[in-house]
Amino acid sequence: MFKKTRIAVLVSSALAIMAMDASAAQGPSSSQNSYLIGSNGASFTSVLTAGDSVGGYQMSGIPDGLGAYDNGDDTFTVLMNHEIPGTSGVARAHGGTGAFVSEWVINKNTLQVQSGGDLIKNVYGWNSATQQSNTATSTVSFSRFCAADLAAPSAFYNAASGLGTAARLFLNGEEGGATGYAMAHVATGAGKGNSFVLGKFNTATNGSGGTAVGGWENLLANPFAQDKTVVIGSNDGGTGLMNNTLAVYVGTKTGTGTDVDKAGLTNGVTKFINIAGFADSSGATNDELNNTTTRTTGITSGTAFTLSDTAATTFSRPEDGVWTSANEFYFVTTDRLDKTDLTGGTQQGGSRLWRLTFNDITNPDAGGTIDLALDTATLPGGVGVDKPNMLDNIGLSSDGSLILQEDVGNAEHNGKIWRFDRNNGNLTLLSKFDPALFGDIVGGSFVAGSHTRDEETSGVIDITDILGRNDGKRYSLLVAQDHATAASLGLANPVAIYEGGQLLVMTTAPVPEPSTYSMVGAGVGLLGFLAARRRKNK
Repeated sequence: MFKKTRIAVLVSSALAIMAMDASAAQGPSSSQNSYLIGSNGASFTSVLTAGDSVGGYQMSGIPDGLGAYDNGDDTFTVLMNHEIPGTSGVARAHGGTGAFVSEWVINKNTLQVQSGGDLIKNVYGWNSATQQSNTATSTVSFSRFCAADLAAPSAFYNAASGLGTAARLFLNGEEGGATGYAMAHVATGAGKGNSFVLGKFNTATNGSGGTAVGGWENLLANPFAQDKTVVIGSNDGGTGLMNNTLAVYVGTKTGTGTDVDKAGLTNGVTKFINIAGFADSSGATNDELNNTTTRTTGITSGTAFTLSDTAATTFSRPEDGVWTSANEFYFVTTDRLDKTDLTGGTQQGGSRLWRLTFNDITNPDAGGTIDLALDTATLPGGVGVDKPNMLDNIGLSSDGSLILQEDVGNAEHNGKIWRFDRNNGNLTLLSKFDPALFGDIVGGSFVAGSHTRDEETSGVIDITDILGRNDGKRYSLLVAQDHATAASLGLANPVAIYEGGQLLVMTTAPVPEPSTYSMVGAGVGLLGFLAARRRKNK
């Protein structure tokens, strides 16, 4: 697996543009071609675009976190977050406005969308006094569901003991708003459509006496089958102790109660990752950075971490994560935009990929170690050089590699997708947004597209096994966020649609292409790299 050596990776943006393939296709249910174009063997098919209607149900905008499961026939079901603020949008099936989860049934062979609808029907709040879920439903307007996790069945059901629930649970949380709700949505079984506020995840509501709430990017359940339930929640924001921290929830599966009770999501304790020498009790200090200009970090690979309920490491915007084994969890920190690819740009960014290794997942309180897998602050930048920027979302491919997605916001930089090889640290550029629509930096200057420059991708999950094509290729489902308003796009029902967006399938080669470029340490310089590429292409 990942070796504890620092690997510097550079990809020339000019060469990257040349390598981009004409690899965008339009699915049978989508009104638009793919917003993304592929590189190094990656190709994209648009499945559905914001404003498209299936059986009278429209796809709304700002699609975000995804989950998918096989229906046991020629279809699969997709669950999709919509990152709409609580005061926007229209009343959904559960009665509230704002963020919601849509559900789609899609043909495996043709990618034609057969049906769609709202997943959430009933919302059960949390009683802080009794430390239990309410028995009556509430009307809640959720704010900004971001990434999501439809964990493996083993995360919430232990076949050896018979404890837990066999229902599939879709986890997400509010990144914005004052309540910072962590949520579990029942996606299958008799309780499908029931959604529960997980009050044990916020110190303001879990009976600990704290006052903090989360700003949840995602909630990710450990898939190891045991009677303990372990969930890591990443906070891109939040208040007090929870601000920009990683929360670790540990509960116990049961045989009674609601699906979330059985899953062990209502009886546990929440603590926080506390890296030795890099933690505080207020959330007011960025513990990750040791230089706010160069965005470097003092945290080194092999540093120990513990779990604490009084002090936590405040990261530089922790975002999405993924469990790669029972004891191993990767996550990214976004930090800020690196502008050195623009002529005259001096602002540096320090987005990173981290790995937590727990000493014993059956006893998470035993702590573990943290490793730095990728540090963009140590990669040279400059005009004509592309490097990962503001990493936000992450997924595990069926070949063991990690898929990394950028969120550069409303910036000149064109948002990209990368593949990270955990065995050797190699990076491969897989895609960018179509520059004709979304613009790009060329020769140090921004060249605008015909649409908007405010874009990002998110929600990547592997669906290779679900599609079952057995062709050696890897298939991923993901979304493109198009932050142009629905009104500006001329879409019908613009209040409900809110903004643009697209659901896509990415197809990748089973092994990295030869055009993956990596350089170890300072042994190879940028000029030598470019010269070698020129010689190779002659």
